Amino acid sequence: MSAGPPSSAQSGPCAEPTLSSARRRTHGSDGDFTRDFTRSEDRVTSWVTPTLIEEDGEVVVAMWGVPRISTTTVDRPRIRARLDGPEALVTVIGPAGYGKTVAVAQWAAEADAVGVWARVRDRDVDSAAFVQDLADELLASGTVSAASPLRHLGEAVMAGADPWEVLCRALRDAGDLVIVVDDVDRLTDSAVDGLIRLAEDLPRLRVRATARRRTRLTEPGLGLVLDTAVVTTDELALTDDEARAILGPGADRSTVERILEWGGSPLIARALASGSTTAEGRQQAADHAFSSLLDDRIRAEDWDPELVDFLARTSVADALTLELATALSPRTDAERMLARAEEEGLGLWTGSPSRGEQFRYSPPAREAFAQLLLERQRSAVRPLNLIAAGWEATHGQPFSALERAVRFSDWALATSVVRESWHVLLRNHGLQVRDLFTTVPLLTLRRLPLIAMILALIYNARRSHRLRALELFALANYGASRQSSTAQPADRALLAGVQTAALRVSGRIRPALAAAERTYDTLVSMSDEDRDRLGPNEPTLYNQAGTTFFYGGRSESALDSFARSTAVGDAKGLTAGMIGLAMTAGVHAVSGDMPEAASTVAEADIRDWPEGWLTGYSGSFYRVARAFLALESFDAAEADRHLRTLDPHRETIEHWPLLTHLDTLVLLLGGRPEEALLRLESTIRTQRRRQGSSPFTSERLQHTVALAHLAAGDAVAAERALAGTSEDARLAVSHARISLARGMPDDVLRRLQDGGSTSGSSRSRGEALALTAAALAVVGDDRAALTAGRATLAFLGERGLGLPLALVPRSALEALEKSLRRSGSPELAEALGPAKEHAVVAGGLTSIRLTPRELEVARRLPTHPTLGAIADDLSVSPNTVKTQLRSLYKKLDVTSRPEALARLAVLGVTAGQGRSDPPTHDRG
Repeated sequence: MSAGPPSSAQSGPCAEPTLSSARRRTHGSDGDFTRDFTRSEDRVTSWVTPTLIEEDGEVVVAMWGVPRISTTTVDRPRIRARLDGPEALVTVIGPAGYGKTVAVAQWAAEADAVGVWARVRDRDVDSAAFVQDLADELLASGTVSAASPLRHLGEAVMAGADPWEVLCRALRDAGDLVIVVDDVDRLTDSAVDGLIRLAEDLPRLRVRATARRRTRLTEPGLGLVLDTAVVTTDELALTDDEARAILGPGADRSTVERILEWGGSPLIARALASGSTTAEGRQQAADHAFSSLLDDRIRAEDWDPELVDFLARTSVADALTLELATALSPRTDAERMLARAEEEGLGLWTGSPSRGEQFRYSPPAREAFAQLLLERQRSAVRPLNLIAAGWEATHGQPFSALERAVRFSDWALATSVVRESWHVLLRNHGLQVRDLFTTVPLLTLRRLPLIAMILALIYNARRSHRLRALELFALANYGASRQSSTAQPADRALLAGVQTAALRVSGRIRPALAAAERTYDTLVSMSDEDRDRLGPNEPTLYNQAGTTFFYGGRSESALDSFARSTAVGDAKGLTAGMIGLAMTAGVHAVSGDMPEAASTVAEADIRDWPEGWLTGYSGSFYRVARAFLALESFDAAEADRHLRTLDPHRETIEHWPLLTHLDTLVLLLGGRPEEALLRLESTIRTQRRRQGSSPFTSERLQHTVALAHLAAGDAVAAERALAGTSEDARLAVSHARISLARGMPDDVLRRLQDGGSTSGSSRSRGEALALTAAALAVVGDDRAALTAGRATLAFLGERGLGLPLALVPRSALEALEKSLRRSGSPELAEALGPAKEHAVVAGGLTSIRLTPRELEVARRLPTHPTLGAIADDLSVSPNTVKTQLRSLYKKLDVTSRPEALARLAVLGVTAGQGRSDPPTHDRG
């Protein structure tokens, strides 16, 4: 898009000039605010449509984008008066040919108002696409500031933001504003409803619209909510004087009466004014529809065949630039031909700050010439439509281009459109794209992996369409694998990116990793020319590869990919690079590298994010990072606040296992283990139908389930939850935690002695160090516990971690605290205080049930050095004590007195206790 008007034109509506006293002039090619649009053939055309208002040396844009009205157009002040009223909504409704657009353009060109003109080009345009077009006009015209949230509207919509809410915020302080919507009936009902809500929310906004059929804007009940008015066909119909003015001097009464009898259509009157002057000719015209009348004019007048051919060929386009008109016709004088069409009343020149000057045939004229093309040059219909599609694809109209490509089965063009504009299609035309391909056979889609992928993403946005999405993901993967060996580097990267995303969301992580490697390797070895061919897709492909690496357990590769995404995004001004920044923060936090996570979050906080990205899928790992940062300082409420922003996306987001893990930690820190278990089970049961979790994420959840069971006091269920998980550092840590909770410190030391505290992520290492130090304290080795405790606290402090200590059973933390104090390190003992206060596992869990005699023997073990001493104290024989001790060791699962003493200490069975009930396992 060209740069906006100079700063003097950007004072906008906030300046609130007194428009009634301003001196108006129409913008011309020599004006100070000329907007030049350079086309591919290097022809420069000036922007001609906005009205400018000059006052006190200040010039501000008034109505921007108003179609240029011919100087021969008959003025109709009575219609202008209807449009100039105070109503919030005024709709001009009537059939084609009644001059709706002309009437509103006449009013807008003279109105004391600031605003923009927006035309709805396609059929069934939904909110996202329409608001995006409107935002383009508002930004380009300077009606809203360059810092408006509309600047990233597309990305915001991709993240789930309501486009109308973003627009409403952008216009909240815009002052008095008019928005004209030409062909509003081409909007979907939901988009019209959004327009109505906008008018409700902005008291200083006026909406003026044209329509060929009734819409929600014309419903009588709307008047109960807003001041509305409808200019009907009867009001649009020409009056006697207006008909005479069009017919010109010498108009006879019978012709005027006939025009009025036909309904007073200005288009018919204009056609008759330029047509046959004989009564017989006019009578003949009166008996035909407009297409027949036009055909009569072609035969009766000096319309040479070349003009007719030009009009027919160019009628395939909804709007024409000189570039497109020249491409559709072999003639080199397209400008002269379009000027002739304008003189004949067949269309209007319109302007758009974002699209430049375009000629638009009136609907009846376009339909008539399209029929003429079909009758005279049927074989040209397909190639001409594909020329138009190619132009639309490169001029910001991807859906129109895709629609033509599908209609004429040009799958190469359709794939090209999707490659270049998939993000726009997904954001603004999702449902339209879905409907466009409903009749395309699956066998065809199997050969079109990029198209199959975008369809899969569209279906995947709704949980009820998940199975259809998986089917399309499989088709995308199949097609990409078939084509990848023969494609160019840019296409190979795209196809591999399609594959890795499709395979990952389908749960096939091993082949997804292979595709991610191909994506990454192709990208890093690509030439600059191939990178240019990728367009805006490069950071997105790095993001897809990085996400697959992460869910394949390869965090370093993931971080490298995300860093490249951010670098490319920054270099090329592509917002997708900020997703890489968010992902980087989250991966660091998951791995337990909190200083890196915090610095990345700080960098993200100063970025100019699109609306809704930081509360949606695009910024989900930013929220993950913020939640972990809060949890490391035991602020569960703050972590929960960040997680709740993602609730609207939980049903479809692929990151749900990680978010569920964080939800569980929040509840456990809040002392609600039973609730955590219930939510875990419910989420897993609900999400099981997704059929798309990788082993990495599934195992992560198994460890989460085990932790929740342990916090709830069920060590047996905790062990059962870990069945089938991979032998790695995480498994060693989880089993060690269960053993320590059961009072088996030797088992903890055995499990973690083989590198458990030196392998895995920083988080796993921190948890292993904390468990080892606590286990040493429980066995009574104060010297070793001091060394391990000092190393643990140093490591956790350097990594900014607090959770690893809070996940140590409280009873073991207390033992470590006492051991550190005995060793003369009260400052280290005090450092354990916050973690002990927030410990999520109580400890002292066992399934042991001791008999009263076994309990008596157990209580004397710490203070009676021999069996005889215990026997004397209990007044029994040494053999009886030996039998009880053998049974006790078996139940404790130990083989020596020191092991038994350590286990009994954890269980709370110590000398001098007056406990009457034997220790039992709490809830299993």
